[in-house]
Amino acid sequence: MERTNQSPVFIAVIDDEADLAYLFKEALNQIDGVMVFAFTDPSLALEHFQANHQNYRVVISDYRMPTMTGMELLSKIKDVNPAVTRILMSAFEIQDDLFQEYKCVDKFLQKPVLMIDMIKEVQMLLSTMQIPNTNRIS
Repeated sequence: MERTNQSPVFIAVIDDEADLAYLFKEALNQIDGVMVFAFTDPSLALEHFQANHQNYRVVISDYRMPTMTGMELLSKIKDVNPAVTRILMSAFEIQDDLFQEYKCVDKFLQKPVLMIDMIKEVQMLLSTMQIPNTNRIS
C-alpha cells in the first residue's frame, strides 16, 4: 500500500484473551504500511479509537468480552467514525437478529481463524478502501 505524506493506517484487534489479541496483532503486522494495536479491554480500545479515529481503517473485535460485547464496541466505533470497517469474530454462533439490531458489523469471521485468512481479508479491505487525505487544507 503506497502512502506518502499521509497519516499512518491504524488497525485495532480487541480480544479479552491476551494471547489471541497479540497473536492477531503479530499476524496483521505483516501488512505493509499499517500500525496494529492489540487490546484486551474494549473500553481502552474505544478510548484509543476516539483519540485517533482519523487514522483507523479497520477494527476487529471478539464478540464475548467481560465488560462490553463486541457488538456494543463496534456500535460505538461506528458512531465515532462510520467509515471504519468493523469486523466481528466469535467462536460462538451469533443470531442474525443481533446483526440486524446493531447494524454495525461489516464482516464476520468465525473462530478459529487462520492467520493467513485474516491477513488476506484485511489486505483486501485496505486495498479497496478510499483513504481520505486528512492533511488537506480546505
